[in-house]
Amino acid sequence: MGFYSFGGKEFLMFKTQIYLVLAILSLSMLLSACAPAASPQPTATTAPQPTAPLEPTGIEVIKLKVSTLPFVSYAPFFIAQEEGLFAEQGLEVEFVKIDKTSEAMAGLAQGQIDVAAGFFDVSTLNAIAKGGQIKYVSDKGYLDTNGCDASTFVARKDLLESGKLDDLKNLAGMKIALTPTSTAEYALDVLLKGVGLSSKDVEVLDIPLPARLEGMGSGSVDIAATSDPWTIRMVNAGSGVVWNPWQKLMPNLQFSIIMYGPNLLEKNRDAGVRFLIAYLKAVKQYHEGKTDRNVEIIAKYTQLKVEEVKQSCWMSMRADGSVNLDGMDDFQQWALDKGYLVSIVPEDQLLDLGFLEAANQALK
Repeated sequence: MGFYSFGGKEFLMFKTQIYLVLAILSLSMLLSACAPAASPQPTATTAPQPTAPLEPTGIEVIKLKVSTLPFVSYAPFFIAQEEGLFAEQGLEVEFVKIDKTSEAMAGLAQGQIDVAAGFFDVSTLNAIAKGGQIKYVSDKGYLDTNGCDASTFVARKDLLESGKLDDLKNLAGMKIALTPTSTAEYALDVLLKGVGLSSKDVEVLDIPLPARLEGMGSGSVDIAATSDPWTIRMVNAGSGVVWNPWQKLMPNLQFSIIMYGPNLLEKNRDAGVRFLIAYLKAVKQYHEGKTDRNVEIIAKYTQLKVEEVKQSCWMSMRADGSVNLDGMDDFQQWALDKGYLVSIVPEDQLLDLGFLEAANQALK
């Protein structure tokens, strides 16, 4: 096998080329070692779910079903959900949408719903009178004499301007839209009592709120029992005028309340306390007023326009959740006299304030 022979100059050139190649290789290795690691390629992810409950250390996560309506008075529930206050207490809350408070009573008594909230009404009292395991546990709004018009009677503008409503006797035969057996009918009877009339002397129209708005515009409804946003919608449409706010007819009445069924009353009282701790924290944020954050949350859960939320009356709520049953004896007697109530329910069968006391103690 033969070998190639280099001359002096050729060997020198070859040696120089070898050194140059080695130098380039060394420089490349040095640069590679100093360069930052390549960034990983992004992977597809799903958007995070808002207010996903995380299990707090040492606290068992409990799932609760809570009935709601798309009203501003449910704002503390929405705030507690959106701000993670339920999750903070180890609660995974599912909102169950209903059309009327009365619809939630059967589910609450049977344990299909854990927490219900809504207006003080005959359906709740009858459920308790018949042995249903339902208790009032906290305030959710009252008719504050110093507050705004959370619930009211709205009168047709032309009727009011005509002066016909100056004499309440003229209400006889008028078409008044309200829910029978409710606080609205009670308010009407309170209004008419002084002139010897009652709801029996008017034509009660049991129609939903959107139909009341339409009826005010068409003239087929004379007076409507409403709350916001329907009150402001009637006023903004130019067809209705706020006429008799209920806080003047039933001052400081415990209008709205939180109720527990057997799941919390008997099986898991600790979860009931945790719920009210989160609720009271949310009430504190609610009392900050119409902040951008509060308005955003309420608009999201009620599907109201931001401007409607800002215009709406936000019902007064007690910071400590205390319940005031003054006036409830009169309401129950009225309902009994009307034949709506099977029997008077004593206060000790209505209330269980142990949850609230424990919640307030925990927040000190």
